[in-house]
Amino acid sequence: MKKTSIALAVTGAVIVAGLGTVPAASAFGSAKAVGLAGGGTTLVGFDPERPSRASSPQTVTGLVQDTALIGIDYRVQDGELYGVGNQGGIYVLDARRGKAVLQDRPRVTLDGSSAYGVDFNPAANALRIVSSNGTNLRVPFATAAAAIVDGPLTRPAIAPATGTVPATGVTAAAYTNNDLDATTATTLFVIDTERDQVAIQSPANAGSTAATGALGADVSGDIGFDIYSDLRRGKTTKIKAYAVVGSTVHRVDLLTGAAPAIGKLRVGGVTDLAVALDD
Repeated sequence: MKKTSIALAVTGAVIVAGLGTVPAASAFGSAKAVGLAGGGTTLVGFDPERPSRASSPQTVTGLVQDTALIGIDYRVQDGELYGVGNQGGIYVLDARRGKAVLQDRPRVTLDGSSAYGVDFNPAANALRIVSSNGTNLRVPFATAAAAIVDGPLTRPAIAPATGTVPATGVTAAAYTNNDLDATTATTLFVIDTERDQVAIQSPANAGSTAATGALGADVSGDIGFDIYSDLRRGKTTKIKAYAVVGSTVHRVDLLTGAAPAIGKLRVGGVTDLAVALDD
């Protein structure tokens, strides 16, 4: 995908009310999303529109050197669910059984005391990892290279101060438009839990963030966040964003930050969210 404009990615957020039913994820039958909970050691499948309908949590097994996962996401290039370990391992996950199979260890240095956001850039075929300590990493899958340390996360200073300041509260990230159409743009949205706001990270490699709206609630720590893309003939036509704070699932308006609650999961402590890809 070429990044010609962020217009499609952003305006898609204002028509989410017209989005049809999210297709089911094959890993969970009727479930359409996977949550990472239990301190990064369990996976739970659920319908984000009916979060009380959840599968039994599955303990993650098969980690090598890692003791937990810091984030999960679906990769549009192969449709697989991936997880990132707390020591930098990258795994393909069988969410139904909780099995993790190590794919690579791209020498990612992670701070065990920080919260992380993980998401695939569908255009670049690269994994983005952001952190509450301001870290901004990129793992290119096409070249199997080591992780690239991009520009640290920053945000505009609060008036009357000018310029930018370190963004030390970003704990969730999600790209729009998960398709392989070469004409589709993609935009990286993040959630800043220090300022309780939704922001665009652009340029993503530079780490510059700009708020689009306040969440209207006090959130803190690691939360789940992902954006679903509704496809028509292989191209994104609408998007819908979800966040999980603790056990409560929210819809998120990416332009205003409004995050009305949908309902609660039977498990708490969700630290990441992966919404199924459209087929």
